[in-house]
Amino acid sequence: MLKGLRQLCSNPLLVNRAGRSLEQLRIDLDNNLADMIPVGVWSLANPDFVERIKHNESLNEADHNTFYCVGIEEYTGYPFLTR
Repeated sequence: MLKGLRQLCSNPLLVNRAGRSLEQLRIDLDNNLADMIPVGVWSLANPDFVERIKHNESLNEADHNTFYCVGIEEYTGYPFLTR
């Protein structure tokens, strides 16, 4: 289905596959099925997501109960990587 959609769509295509692992992120890009891969939950839980990926560091676990909350436990309260 994605191959068919890709052929019909001339605009940039974002493909979000919930539950995929970091190792699986590039599959759709490498197979020319997507132009961009959203990383929403990972970026919410890791304010330094790009740095963590660059340096092959572990990621913070996302706590869905804190997303879009107000206060100390809001999603912007996740720790940055310390090196």
